[in-house]
Amino acid sequence: MRLTVLTVLLATAGTPAIAADPFAPGPSAPIGSDVDLSLRLGLGALVQPDYEGSDDYHVVPWPIISLEFLRLPGIGEFGGPSSGFSIGPSFNIQGSRKESDNEALAGLGDVDTAVELGAKMSYETDMFGAFLAVRQGFGGHEGVVGEAGLNLIMNPTDRLSFIAGPRVSAASSDFFDTYYSVTPGQAAASGLPAYDASAGFKSVGVAAEAIYNLTDLVDLHVEAGWSRLVGDAAGSPIVERAGSKDQFTVGAGLSYRLDLNLFD
Repeated sequence: MRLTVLTVLLATAGTPAIAADPFAPGPSAPIGSDVDLSLRLGLGALVQPDYEGSDDYHVVPWPIISLEFLRLPGIGEFGGPSSGFSIGPSFNIQGSRKESDNEALAGLGDVDTAVELGAKMSYETDMFGAFLAVRQGFGGHEGVVGEAGLNLIMNPTDRLSFIAGPRVSAASSDFFDTYYSVTPGQAAASGLPAYDASAGFKSVGVAAEAIYNLTDLVDLHVEAGWSRLVGDAAGSPIVERAGSKDQFTVGAGLSYRLDLNLFD
């Protein structure tokens, strides 16, 4: 069993969720025998909705942090280009939602930033992959979020990696109440009808990412995604009357691989 590659994509406050553990290929150059830890650090820009269900978009910073390889003396090596089953952490930031962010949010009150922590199970071959992630929210919401997907993995050249596939997400009632329900008090303040959202599927969609090795240590990342809100998320007046069921993201950035010797 290998350690799941963990890519953390963090956005500034006032944004919807940013997926925390998408595809990340193996190291672009062989790992040296004296390397114990290989990290990829980078920065880019991401275009995404103002909040979940919004039809307005803005650009946010896209920090890229990925753990690509770890060697622990007496335990073994984790990461790298190996395939098969993997279990690892899953992490996500659900940005704050403030009335001042968008006029469509007037009367709905503010929602603090939420941190989601959990685990991800994956299976990957040279050409195909699948994953399931489950996370518990802390802060802005205290619900449970689940995500699953299938991946087609292609390597057209030695330097280019590409992945694309369908995605589906679901959430508990605590999550839906926070982001999609409208209380009687909020209804009176916003003019929207009261709405009680229940647990269930939240979205379906597709995601794609391409990574090009500019050098042995520097990568160019490009990603795009589309999701369609479904169920009680799609039926919320926050979406039906003031937003959109279709959600898009597009991002690009550069990253640098940092190799460290920790134990010699």
